[in-house]
Amino acid sequence: MYGKIDIEDALFGTVFAASAFVTNGIATINILGNDLGAAVWTVQGTDITFAFLLTLVALTGAYATNRVNRSSGKSYEIDTDLANIARGEAPVETYLAVGTAILVLVTGLNILGAQEVIAGTAAFGLVVVAVEASGYYVISYLG
Repeated sequence: MYGKIDIEDALFGTVFAASAFVTNGIATINILGNDLGAAVWTVQGTDITFAFLLTLVALTGAYATNRVNRSSGKSYEIDTDLANIARGEAPVETYLAVGTAILVLVTGLNILGAQEVIAGTAAFGLVVVAVEASGYYVISYLG
């Protein structure tokens, strides 16, 4: 719902935060003996982990469950017009959603060696997780 965090957001948020810790190398979580940081697929040397997939599912879930609040008529909008985005005329939700998604993809897919940089410094890793979690919760609140 728009302007509040409901039960779906809280559940997706817990999954998002836990999997973000694993994806960024801050924590190791095993569920029923299965490591969330283990590779599900490896494509051209890039590991796709279960934690990364859970992060994407939680982020998509927050967006999908918070699209429209029928009681107030307010809607969570993402402007996909690149001209509006470049001119700075898109709603703040657009920049927040795109920025959070880019950060999740860069860390999850290890673009430019981001995982090694983040895992190499615990303080930097915690900051990245905090930024990702903040982006998630603002998306879930605005939706």
